[in-house]
Amino acid sequence: MTSLDTVQTFLKHVFSGTLEEAWTLVAPDAQFISARPVPNPRVPVHGTFAGPAGAREFFRRFAELLEPGEFNVTASFSEGEHAAMYGNLRHRSRETGRDFPSNWALVCRVQQGQIALYHFYEDTAALEAAIA
Repeated sequence: MTSLDTVQTFLKHVFSGTLEEAWTLVAPDAQFISARPVPNPRVPVHGTFAGPAGAREFFRRFAELLEPGEFNVTASFSEGEHAAMYGNLRHRSRETGRDFPSNWALVCRVQQGQIALYHFYEDTAALEAAIA
């Protein structure tokens, strides 16, 4: 399986709710980062989350914060242990009801069939505006 296959399989499990299968694709020392690696009290998904437990926490916070909506992949590619994808999304804040539209990019490193780095980039200003 290529690094891109691993990331796409992981996302398929996350989106379909088969989370236990998703966590098996996360390396013990993986880093999950949503846009900003430093925690931000206004945006609970910002920060760096470690290992499978960190991945669980990151996606738990995402589910509390946002109602998933559109998630479109424009392109994806990989080279060796690196995989990248980009596209656009539109989620909704559970608290305010406001839409969160954004372009996004995901950069991952896969080692020995598991995700070692998951760094998701998005319009952080648009997210803050949606949840404030």
